[in-house]
Amino acid sequence: FIDRRLARILYDVLLLRQWRGAFKRDDQVPNAHSYWGDSTLDALLLGLLPDMERASGCLLLPTYAYARMYLEGQFLRRHRDRAACEIAVTIHLGHSGAAPPPIRFAPDVAVTQQPGDAVIYLGDRVEHWRDPFAGINFGQLFLNYVRADGARQSYLYDGRRNAFPPSLSISDGAARGAEAIK
Repeated sequence: FIDRRLARILYDVLLLRQWRGAFKRDDQVPNAHSYWGDSTLDALLLGLLPDMERASGCLLLPTYAYARMYLEGQFLRRHRDRAACEIAVTIHLGHSGAAPPPIRFAPDVAVTQQPGDAVIYLGDRVEHWRDPFAGINFGQLFLNYVRADGARQSYLYDGRRNAFPPSLSISDGAARGAEAIK
């Protein structure tokens, strides 16, 4: 989905942020190093939008980007994402030590990823999880979108409209649809 070189650069970004202590924590994987709401991830959310639209077959609105650095022994519990993750993608950025466990989807699907590989799925509909990781670390990028012609247009930018300059902004699903027709 993305070039392996870009995946490595993004993995290195997470390693640098980890080293510098510039990470957050979340409830899903409490001791993992998590990242969201920054310009690098938001640029990827917007920059990969055309690729996501081609892959999903529909016009999309960006909601939010998120990255996580899993550490040894950490796992992702079985869950569904929130409504802002109607169309989700998880992209493997890189790892150190043992290969990461596959991402699993209900009822019984497991997908193994290499750096740059992506899995696109219905985040709020399909239960997904990861088994415990046996290596040193591995980085994943998550990009989330909603359908531009759907009922969730209000999730555009996940309520952070002021975080995106007008030159990069998408105002709403109707404008997005008109833009695609041109």
